[in-house]
Amino acid sequence: MTTPAKGGPKRPRSVVWYYFDKIPDEPYRARCKLCGSTCHHANNTSNLFKHLRVKHPGSYKEAEELREQEMDLYLELKAKAGKPVTRPIKRLKPLDTSLETKPTRGRGRPRGSTNHSSSNATLALKTEMNSSLNASGDGVKKSYYLNKVRERQNVGRAFLRMLATDMEHPSIVNRPGFRDFVAALDNRFELPQKKNIMKTMIPELAEETKHKVKLDVVIATYFALSVESWKYRDTQSYMTVSAHFIKDSWEMSSIVLETFDCTEERTETNTATNFKRITDEWGITDRVVALLSDSADEVVSSASLVNGWEELTCFGHILNEVMIGALEFVAELVRIQKKACEAVSYFDLNVKASDMLSAVQQQHSLPVHRLKPERPQRFWTSTYLMFERMVEQYEAVNTVLCYLGKDHMCLCDDEVELIRSILQVLKPFYAASKELCTEPYACMSKLIPISTLLQQVTDAGISTTPSAEGSSTSSTATQTQAALRNALATQMQQHLANVENNYRLAAATLLDPRFKQHAFTDSTALEAAQQRLLCDVQSVVQGSDPTSNGGMAHGADAGASSFWGWFDKKVVDAGAMKTDVSEAENETRRFFKEANITRTADPFQWWKLNEVQFPNLKVLAKKYLCVPATAVSSDRLFAKEGDEFARRRDTFRGSQLNNMIFLNKNISH
Repeated sequence: MTTPAKGGPKRPRSVVWYYFDKIPDEPYRARCKLCGSTCHHANNTSNLFKHLRVKHPGSYKEAEELREQEMDLYLELKAKAGKPVTRPIKRLKPLDTSLETKPTRGRGRPRGSTNHSSSNATLALKTEMNSSLNASGDGVKKSYYLNKVRERQNVGRAFLRMLATDMEHPSIVNRPGFRDFVAALDNRFELPQKKNIMKTMIPELAEETKHKVKLDVVIATYFALSVESWKYRDTQSYMTVSAHFIKDSWEMSSIVLETFDCTEERTETNTATNFKRITDEWGITDRVVALLSDSADEVVSSASLVNGWEELTCFGHILNEVMIGALEFVAELVRIQKKACEAVSYFDLNVKASDMLSAVQQQHSLPVHRLKPERPQRFWTSTYLMFERMVEQYEAVNTVLCYLGKDHMCLCDDEVELIRSILQVLKPFYAASKELCTEPYACMSKLIPISTLLQQVTDAGISTTPSAEGSSTSSTATQTQAALRNALATQMQQHLANVENNYRLAAATLLDPRFKQHAFTDSTALEAAQQRLLCDVQSVVQGSDPTSNGGMAHGADAGASSFWGWFDKKVVDAGAMKTDVSEAENETRRFFKEANITRTADPFQWWKLNEVQFPNLKVLAKKYLCVPATAVSSDRLFAKEGDEFARRRDTFRGSQLNNMIFLNKNISH
């Protein structure tokens, strides 16, 4: 660290030179960076400030503020250096005020004083401060911007956005390490108090964000609601209501509307009243087409029906119930699952065993990976990942367990072979779960394709399962594999048998240019869905294109005999009906004749490019494609981010949850 120059801090160069450049060939003239004109300065800055005041008032005001800030910094450094401060900071005038006053002449001029000497003294003081600041490593140009009001507001807003995005508790402002870090970035920025953040700043930011989000909500046509039911600190029940819609630019948008406490009196009436109150506040009650819940909760289902909304169940939770039910059905698989969990927990809690495992992995040239624990309370995929890692590391795991006298936890060759066969059965289901994770909110149009494909894969595996012959090892693995396939088929039949008969799901699939009719396996369900979709298109045509022929007939009838009126009306009505039907049929036929886009393409981008060709179908596409496949974002549902989010959420008080969850989802909207 460099020591300050002898004699204390040096005064900085005048801020006016941020707006002027010196002319090399003319030492007493400077060129304005704003307008390009030249000014005579004669070794002082009064003429330059005068030019700013007359020609550029806004820049002159900014220069005055910067000059005040530099004087404050100069006096602060001077006080730290132990030099006397001759006048208080609050009564200080701008650095160059003496230069801006017009010099007196004649009798009014003090004897023995000259403008030239005053200018030289001021210039020397500024040069002295500038050299001191440069020596200490903090240039004026780097520090003064953060002290402007606009920059302070931007930094404060960025701090609030960080709290909301990361679900970080405002108590972070009281942590010494965080305060030191902020001071290292800029020691002039003052962190707000925790109390002020929660009581004033967060509510104001939430209200501002709400007004911003409502700009998109007002012009949207249809909405799908999703309800996430969750436990707060394992004692209280909360619900988070979100809305999903498609913007005019064909972008899927998901926003959180409100989070409320439903611990007491969690009844059908109260829940329906809360849903209605929230949608009325946002003005979307009449535009809600469906309500998606994360479980088969009778209270939520009844509340949605009371408000006239169709209730759907989160596909992620349906898939989870299918998998857990099938895994629990096979007794041999349950035994091995418990044994693997016990071994993983032992390595997770025993530091010595964990260190030995890393050493053995290196000796056997195995990947140095930690064992993955099972978290069935989150999602079934943790079981799959635990089995996969155990198969990869079972040799190293058995070596360490035998050395430490824990032979009963070791997996034998038969059990490892059985796990491998089980992984082959579970792999398509794991791939389906990963497929839902590719988008923050996957569209409900994926439900029918994924369901039918999983059923076909499982049925094909059952039909091709070889008979149990040969060794007892292969026999046990084959029998367990077959039992698991049968259990999966039974569970899917129970939970997913009627997905193709649900018109809302079928319409979403038909209107998705990736799938259309090709995702269906039941021809009867497909034909019924297409017929109903055609009726919906006719309704859109009739509602959006009022018959113009009726007005023409009415005008013609005014000049003709009145007894022809009933005939003319009959002809017009018949022609209008025929026009509506033909237009709907032609548009629907043209849509299904279009080639499907690739499965990985964006269906909303396709609709954005082709909405002009299908003006009536696009209305229905926005209605049915706005329903997501999962009630919560997939990254939280299937991954460990959900556990982290729940942990951070529990750090807030109940009265603070609504604003923080609202901002966490909507701050980047």
